[in-house]
Amino acid sequence: MSLILRLLRGAIPLMFFFLVGKLLKNFIAVYQYQQSRGRDGSSHSAGSSNRQQSYGGSSERSTDPYEVLGCSRSSSNEEIKKKYRELIAKYHPDRFVGMSLDDEFVKLASDKFQDIQSAYSSIRSSRGF
Repeated sequence: MSLILRLLRGAIPLMFFFLVGKLLKNFIAVYQYQQSRGRDGSSHSAGSSNRQQSYGGSSERSTDPYEVLGCSRSSSNEEIKKKYRELIAKYHPDRFVGMSLDDEFVKLASDKFQDIQSAYSSIRSSRGF
């Protein structure tokens, strides 16, 4: 009986740190996403509504598709594919739905996901792979 109590007493701090780590990871992901969009917390909702009105399947900004993927024009096809897969895994909307995040963040992740897909298809068609 005392062995079980000792194990439980050791497991409670571990569970606490695990949960705090998951929360911090979510907050960091939200912060990094907002920073990549160039928004702070105060203009977050206003920028989102402007984007939603003018969003037509591709990015409202006229950015370079290589910039969206975080690659250079001299990157190989394999490097571009690898970066695309990393970004798709990072910003896939299904990943955020189960995290109890607000709907606005999930919408922003969906928009980023579509931007990534659009940029990748543009690069694929221009390079012919």
